[in-house]
Amino acid sequence: MRQSLLYLAVLAAVLPAGLAAQSPNDLRKAADGITPKLVYERISVIAHDSMGGRNTPSPGLEKTAAYLVSIYQKAGLKPAGENGTWYQRYPLVRKRVNQTTAYLELNENGTVSRYPMGEFAYTTGNATGKEIIGESMLLAGTMTVADVQPLDLTGKIVLMVYDAAKAIDWNRISQAVAAKRPAAVVVIRNDAPEGFARFRDRAGMASLVVDKPSTRPQPVTVFVHDQMFANDPMQANRPDLASMRLSATPVIMPIPETVAMRVFAEEEIVERVTVPNVVAKIEGSDPVLKNEYVVYTAHMDHVGTIGDGVGGCAHRGDDDRTDMICNGADDDASGTIGVAMVAEAFAKLGRKPRRSILIVNVSGEEKGLWGSEWFSDHPTVPLEQMVANVNLDMIGRNNPDSIVVIGQEHSDLGPTLARVNAGRPELRMTTSADLWPEERFYERSDHFMFARYGVPVLFFFNGVHPQYHRVGDHVDLIDTDKLARVAKIAFYLGAEVANAPARPVWDPAAYEKFVIKK
Repeated sequence: MRQSLLYLAVLAAVLPAGLAAQSPNDLRKAADGITPKLVYERISVIAHDSMGGRNTPSPGLEKTAAYLVSIYQKAGLKPAGENGTWYQRYPLVRKRVNQTTAYLELNENGTVSRYPMGEFAYTTGNATGKEIIGESMLLAGTMTVADVQPLDLTGKIVLMVYDAAKAIDWNRISQAVAAKRPAAVVVIRNDAPEGFARFRDRAGMASLVVDKPSTRPQPVTVFVHDQMFANDPMQANRPDLASMRLSATPVIMPIPETVAMRVFAEEEIVERVTVPNVVAKIEGSDPVLKNEYVVYTAHMDHVGTIGDGVGGCAHRGDDDRTDMICNGADDDASGTIGVAMVAEAFAKLGRKPRRSILIVNVSGEEKGLWGSEWFSDHPTVPLEQMVANVNLDMIGRNNPDSIVVIGQEHSDLGPTLARVNAGRPELRMTTSADLWPEERFYERSDHFMFARYGVPVLFFFNGVHPQYHRVGDHVDLIDTDKLARVAKIAFYLGAEVANAPARPVWDPAAYEKFVIKK
């Protein structure tokens, strides 16, 4: 016994302070606070009907943020948001095209037809309030993305002839056209007039976006219906759209110079709001390495209620039709509470890891990774000091003894995870690689906003299920035992990374593929 104590004393003297600090027993005691009972209690709070589905923005989102802050305050974490607070707030703006001033105009051999925004047309996109005039190109027939790729559409007005009867991938073709940077796109549709009217009214509503300069300008897009031209005196002189739609091959042709098109649209601001990210930290014990961070993320928002949730809040066939709230117990109350309990486990350690732990609960994930994009663009600690990001998004369902961890092959975080999990057989958890690469989940959650800036990441994810973005995603379906075990693995992984002498290292091919080149 005396010899063992002497050996431990020598070992403590030669090892860095942080590495000597947490014994396996210390870590296990801290992790023991992550219990299925506490998981259930806390998810029941933020996935409750009173939170209204945690849409971004909403009162329920603000209440969820405040609840998380209360957990972190009680656990003894420190605020790491803006100006010494627990929050980072970012701006949203609700805007639309001014319906009274927008128009589409055709000048055909001196005969001018002007079509105002109204019964058969609306405009979306980055409307600048400047009239758009330019060369015009017509696209029709049976198109593919490959047909669009070689076209030079820069600065042009593109006239696209849509056929509701054809089963082609219209969204991908439209995206391919927009990527070629035309000045405007005019889409002529032939769907049922009543369906087009619903489509027009829905798309003409004010849209909510992050208030920031656009890095990917979208062309102004005007959707019109065949019926708009029905009584136009010039209609008889125009190309036969029906014949173009019947073409089994692409129809790509410049519009004659005798036909000039003009598009005008200007935006109007309807509302400005701000929404929260929650940011907290546990300071590391090493005097140098405490300035580096292992970052944990989870999104605290969901898709709201039927009618307000961009992202698909909906009923399934067997759902209670009186239930209008998408509670998001798995997506992502599970990851949110998992991260909160990981934070508490680190806070319980008598001697903290060498590196600091940063906790970031983001909002707006369901709207397009808004909160994580804003945080990574405006970090409250230096981005270059973030050594790893562990993201928990949907970790409480499906196979009880397996969790998919996406991104393992992209850095040496993958081997680290394998080693950590192998050392914890009592957790009975398989950490499998990405089972659905065709779904591109690596690019669809908050970790990707860190990866693009060179932070190695891992994404814990149980996959989707029939209640995904449905009113049936209730807390009673959560496997709280699985969630607690997954959170413990995430905790042990973070401790390993936070105490390691060196940072995680990217696979060179993955770095080349995903990281933005400066």
